[in-house]
Amino acid sequence: MRKKDMKRKTCLLGVSLLFCGMAVMAQSQEQYRNADPKELIKRTDLTEQQLSDIQRYYQFSLKDIKKGEELQQLLLQKYPKGEAARLVAYHKVTATKTLADLTAASESFLKAFPYEEWKKAPNRQEFIYYSVHRGLGTAYMDTRQFDKLVTFCTPLNFKTENEIYRWNVMRAFVFKTVGYDTLSRISTPVINELIKKVGDRSYEEAGVFNREQAAANASEQLDNQLGTHISLLYARKQYTAAKDYFRYLSAKGAYANADLNSIHLSIMQQTGDQQAMLPFLENCTKANAMTAGMMDTLKTLFTANNKTPGAFDSYLASLKSGKDKDELEATVKSHMTHQEYVPFALEDADGNTVRSSEWGDKIVVLDFWATWCKPCISAFPGMQMLVDKYAADPQVAVYMVGTMQNGDYKAKSVGYVKKEGFRFHLLHDAVNKKTGEQDAVFKTFVPFFQSSAIPRKVILKDGVMRYTAEGYSGSPSKLADELSYAIELLKAEK
Repeated sequence: MRKKDMKRKTCLLGVSLLFCGMAVMAQSQEQYRNADPKELIKRTDLTEQQLSDIQRYYQFSLKDIKKGEELQQLLLQKYPKGEAARLVAYHKVTATKTLADLTAASESFLKAFPYEEWKKAPNRQEFIYYSVHRGLGTAYMDTRQFDKLVTFCTPLNFKTENEIYRWNVMRAFVFKTVGYDTLSRISTPVINELIKKVGDRSYEEAGVFNREQAAANASEQLDNQLGTHISLLYARKQYTAAKDYFRYLSAKGAYANADLNSIHLSIMQQTGDQQAMLPFLENCTKANAMTAGMMDTLKTLFTANNKTPGAFDSYLASLKSGKDKDELEATVKSHMTHQEYVPFALEDADGNTVRSSEWGDKIVVLDFWATWCKPCISAFPGMQMLVDKYAADPQVAVYMVGTMQNGDYKAKSVGYVKKEGFRFHLLHDAVNKKTGEQDAVFKTFVPFFQSSAIPRKVILKDGVMRYTAEGYSGSPSKLADELSYAIELLKAEK
């Protein structure tokens, strides 16, 4: 059992106990301070839940462990399948140390307190089943009991099954810990279950999600898991099967993910669905979720019928709504700044020294990244689009600055970029003499950011930092548009 899972279980239990403690206070449990547990358990006007609240009041509010334990034992005797008994059994599950013990304890728990029985009269202990199911699902996955995992998921609600899929199937696909053929046999039945259950309202929870929010969250989660399943089928070259699952994406998710859009286009090409390609690419452009390859295909399809100079650029601009353009411009303007920075000199991939003092009024884009940073390298296609756009512009330069890496950081950066075929001007951040970390230049900018996270985009001009933004939205075309707009704003300055 992973420590992270155990911590999450403990956190869930802690939240539950906090809620119970608040309920106790609200119900004025003070009146039971001096009551005899033996008399309390006989009272017909107190429900099991009320008695459980009183028991927690003794144990956690009054710190009267003896009295709390006495009432708990009486509760277990009177309600052997009740709330207190379920909580005690759950504690035994969370106390396990090994996967084998966790599996056995979880299976015993579900046998003694069947989920289907609880669903007939659900109470505030849903968190117990959510936690037990998550832990057992992970145990089945880690011990490669795949058939058991699939069968186990069938009766679960969307919220729980979605989490099991996300934590196990998605991770197995990303990190390639399970062969694609085997993983597909798990993913297919589970994703089909999620499609059926997405509207079960299992995310609804007072104070957390109302009905509308729960539906939106479930829809977003299904989009995420569909993306994994489609990518898995695509990796196995099951193009027709993969294509069928796109219809289950939400209206919002159908065109919002550039990587998934690229896969969708490739599947259209593989299955000969030529007529659908142009309208699909137009919708992706409207969502600003395009890769460079998709943009090339769109241009090819358009210019096949219209070779008028400049027509494609006008056509492309017409696909983007004024609202989206206004939002993008507002976002860029909110990240504009005016901060003097410390001049620096860094070595590039060819061993040459690049000095910031020599840039003058040139507009220079810096992208601080590292090979271990997934969002950083996910943003590379967008940065390549930017590099290509301004390749012939002497007023603009783009540098990719590798930072915060260990070992032979130069070889790591150069090797990765060459392997993936990107055409970047690489710079290597210098080693900090005080700490030995490869972050000397990046750390001089950090006080301006109030964050040390990457990826981090910076635009410099005239010895001043004029723009900075952290993170990656997931769309190459959107990233290129954002930085292009910032560049053009700086170009327009007098």
